[in-house]
Amino acid sequence: MSVFLRWGIFGILSVAAMVYAYNASKSMAGRHVAQKAVAGSEPEPQTEHDRDPDRESAPVPAPASTTAPHCQSELVVAQRALEARRDGEPIDRLLRIQEIAFQEPPRRQRLEKVATHWYQLEGDEPVPEALSIAVNSDCVRFSPAP
Repeated sequence: MSVFLRWGIFGILSVAAMVYAYNASKSMAGRHVAQKAVAGSEPEPQTEHDRDPDRESAPVPAPASTTAPHCQSELVVAQRALEARRDGEPIDRLLRIQEIAFQEPPRRQRLEKVATHWYQLEGDEPVPEALSIAVNSDCVRFSPAP
């Protein structure tokens, strides 16, 4: 093979790779903008005369403060795992987040197990209340307080 033919093939492959990367980044940016637009659309605030005092609901109670701190960290890791799965991030990036990476080895192994479980969850994502209940029950059952 001549040198020119080899460099020609290399050049064609290089241009094809650049076009592929450009199109991929453009579609990723489009999905990101669409996701921001959906997440950013909030309902219009109601004025005083639009509200119906009979229909007002009770305020949503705050999460129970009886949850142990190590269970709260597992809940945060589970939420981040579901977000990473939804966003299509790789699991190795998830396992390097601050909440997991800077823990002592036994605790880090437990948090990695929680992240992997929720990242590989099949089916629809649970609602936040169900997620909180599931993570807290698993935490109490499988990981003793540090």
